[in-house]
Amino acid sequence: MRKPGPHALELTLSTRIAFGLITSCYMATGVYVLAVCIYFAQTSSTSRRAVIITPNILATLITAGSYTVTTALIGIYGSLSPISRKPHLIAYAFSIILNMFVSTCIGMWMWVRTLDVHSMYAYNWRHVWPNGVRRGFQDTNTCCGYLSPLDSPVQGSHSCLNKDVYGCMVFVQTYAQGYLSYVYTWLFVFVVVDVVALLGVLVVLVVRNDEERLRWSRANAIFR
Repeated sequence: MRKPGPHALELTLSTRIAFGLITSCYMATGVYVLAVCIYFAQTSSTSRRAVIITPNILATLITAGSYTVTTALIGIYGSLSPISRKPHLIAYAFSIILNMFVSTCIGMWMWVRTLDVHSMYAYNWRHVWPNGVRRGFQDTNTCCGYLSPLDSPVQGSHSCLNKDVYGCMVFVQTYAQGYLSYVYTWLFVFVVVDVVALLGVLVVLVVRNDEERLRWSRANAIFR
């Protein structure tokens, strides 16, 4: 049987498989975020999704997805030779912690922003969203204006031809909350994956340190 080289670590097969699966799941979260960005980047500025997925959010998601994929590759590279690439494993562990912190901060920021959704969406309807977005809500939900047909309606929409129609406030908030529920769910999933990935790299570091101590003890025993 060939002996392991000076920079190789004979991890057990189960450890290799577990770390590979965990790191793959961690990388998959980044790939998923990038795929979502590509999908929403094709969204027209007149689509109703523009009220949730803004250019700033897209830029943030692209950065987060690229960061996750890059750090996962660093972790895989370090695990191929744990003895000589300990700094890569440590960097991978700290990058996961940073990812968890950022994901938590994003969730808290979004939650704070939705504490007063009525005022926020009312302001955006009246001053921020283009006519195409507002008309999309009016035509899809048969409503007109925000609070009422007199509150910043988009003229030309067939919904506004009916004088008894209601405003779009409830439909806007329901639409936004539907998207936000998905966002909160995926943020929770990402944090759970981050925790598992962190535990995985810590296990590899423990095995790596045990192997290093074993080699030092063997080397000292030879020269005694």
